[in-house]
Amino acid sequence: MEKKKATILVVDDSRISRSHLVRILQDDYLVHDAPGGVEAIQVAKAVVPDLILSDIVMPQMDGYEVLSRLREMRETKDIPVVFITSLDQEGDEAKGLELGAKDYITKPYNPTIVKLRIEVLLKMMEQVETIRELSLMDTVTKLPNRRYFEQRLTEEWQRAIEENRRLGILMIGVDTLRSFNTIYGYRCGDAMLAKMAEIVSNHALINPGDFAARWEYSGFIVLLQNVTDNECNTIGENIRKAVEDTTIVVSTEENTQVTISVGAVSASPADSEFNEQKFIANADSALYLAKELGRNKVVVHS
Repeated sequence: MEKKKATILVVDDSRISRSHLVRILQDDYLVHDAPGGVEAIQVAKAVVPDLILSDIVMPQMDGYEVLSRLREMRETKDIPVVFITSLDQEGDEAKGLELGAKDYITKPYNPTIVKLRIEVLLKMMEQVETIRELSLMDTVTKLPNRRYFEQRLTEEWQRAIEENRRLGILMIGVDTLRSFNTIYGYRCGDAMLAKMAEIVSNHALINPGDFAARWEYSGFIVLLQNVTDNECNTIGENIRKAVEDTTIVVSTEENTQVTISVGAVSASPADSEFNEQKFIANADSALYLAKELGRNKVVVHS
């Protein structure tokens, strides 16, 4: 399978300089171009390129301001930026690096050097992203881990405030996991948790933006978009029933069943009484009550 080409945005007010860079790169990358900073931000938001090459000295908005604006926006804040410039003063380079530029390419361009530096930078960024993804993944269930969930919740919370809509959380605990591991061993326990993660993903992730994560030793957490308490309860019941109906193979001679308890909550982040921590705490309280009431239940926090 052919590897997908990386996307590069070239920003330069000089048509000749811009066209030269496009010609150098177009055989190896998907290349977009913009004649100035204002246009560059518009294209970056629409395309979200893998890399931006930006001139520094431009009318209306220089490269430094472009970089600053990109870092302020959720969609573009992580796009690496390389400055292309004829400036050779140390202060200019230092300023760019302080703002977060990844590298400098100087004019006039050497096509071979330009290609090599971009190739190396993209490969390095790919490796960094792979490491970042691994650090945010639970190795047993292959779901995102708690650290990822907390980062993502902060982003989704702000987006829900801006769009004035609700969010929901399902806090899911596998009942008697410790006993299961004691009886059948941790290898079977890990396999069972992986199966639970599959069930959660299949039954909970309905709307765009919904996602599930491994929360703690025996639990999962799900963020639901634009849901009411009743909808949280329905989704939680669907997951609970699916788990209850699932046969867990623990050996060639023996099968067993497990159950889950679910704590659910929904809220509008625009309500000043709420924050992310209280949101999670309410779901956790509902889960605790579900277990206290005998497990294998869904409780919605009210």
